[in-house]
Amino acid sequence: METTARPAALLAGIANLPRPRIGQALSVRFQFCGAKRSCIVPALKGRRRLGRLDSKVDAVFADMDVPQHPGAALLVIDRDEIVYSKCYGLADLETLRPITTDTSFYLASISKQFTAMAAMLLAEQGRLSFDDRLSVYFPQLPSWSAEISLRHLLHHTAGLPDYFQLFSSSATTVSKWTRDMTDVTNAAVLDWLVTAEPDFATGAKHAYSNTGYVILSMIVAMVSGQSFADFLKANVFNPLGMEHTVVFDASRPARYKLAHGYWDENARFERWDYPLLTTGDGGIFSTLDDLFLWDRALNTERLVSKATMDEAFTSGATHDGGSVGYGFGWMTDVSPYLTEAEPEQLLTIGGDGLRYVAHGGNLVAYNNYVVRFLDTRRTIIVMTNHRGVPGPRIRAHQVGQILFSE
Repeated sequence: METTARPAALLAGIANLPRPRIGQALSVRFQFCGAKRSCIVPALKGRRRLGRLDSKVDAVFADMDVPQHPGAALLVIDRDEIVYSKCYGLADLETLRPITTDTSFYLASISKQFTAMAAMLLAEQGRLSFDDRLSVYFPQLPSWSAEISLRHLLHHTAGLPDYFQLFSSSATTVSKWTRDMTDVTNAAVLDWLVTAEPDFATGAKHAYSNTGYVILSMIVAMVSGQSFADFLKANVFNPLGMEHTVVFDASRPARYKLAHGYWDENARFERWDYPLLTTGDGGIFSTLDDLFLWDRALNTERLVSKATMDEAFTSGATHDGGSVGYGFGWMTDVSPYLTEAEPEQLLTIGGDGLRYVAHGGNLVAYNNYVVRFLDTRRTIIVMTNHRGVPGPRIRAHQVGQILFSE
């Protein structure tokens, strides 16, 4: 979620549906801006005109809507319909290529919802169980692994230490951290875990850990007999028409129209290239166009049953029954992170029931946020290739209040 501070904390934040491109499919409802920036401006939502609110939304992203600046991609969905989408700034500062709805961003920890979906697909096929123990899949791990279930991994209640701290515990700068983390693989994480000790007893509490989701992606590969990337491509990306979404692993696949990441260094933007080869906790690159298709699929039984999706959107619990505010790859409670203004904004968007799931994804230059309101069926996505202030969660909630307050 929103974080500031020293590099270690900053860096660790880590029915057949048709496949229209956002601008193409809704050409009657959207009109394109001029060449200054690539964007899509809403014309109509039913009989209501949203264009007059455009300047208010622009104000939320005003710091990015300037020359020679990285930017953001915004998407707002209301009951499977795009009601607002707009892009700001540049995907490539050298070529001046603008951000568009088919620009690829690194999702960072938003990738975890896809890892959870892979596990859910295999569970529904009877090929694994959420109550399977870690030792079944990795007998080389110490005896503590017999206490950890896949459910513990999904809920971040396993007690596994985070591998980011191991591989780069002493990094004090972005460049040092990047060198330390370059080409780190799932296999390297597992090798380290063989000699590691849990941070706490399994199920005793909740502590966000990227390690657990790396291990989950390895289990998906073992059970399916495919690489994690190939499994998601065959079972999620291709069926949904997500043509420009990839898992970046040791095969180093091409990333379509990549938004390069940019970091502030000595009062100038420095390009930052994603260095990791791990999967499960992150590793996925995607676009607004593709995430629109993903969001619509989550409202159907196209991938898994409603009962399984309901479980994913329900908080796990510690052994003493305490809610952990996290389901399967989704936060079910972001209240600990909110500013004073945000609770009212969430009520405006989500209604009195205010059932929602959300997740942030940030790593160095990339900073993203998605929130889905389950009763009003509204979704807001903000992806950025520069770690601006405020972050995408605050901006997303501000946009939601602007668009849904009337």
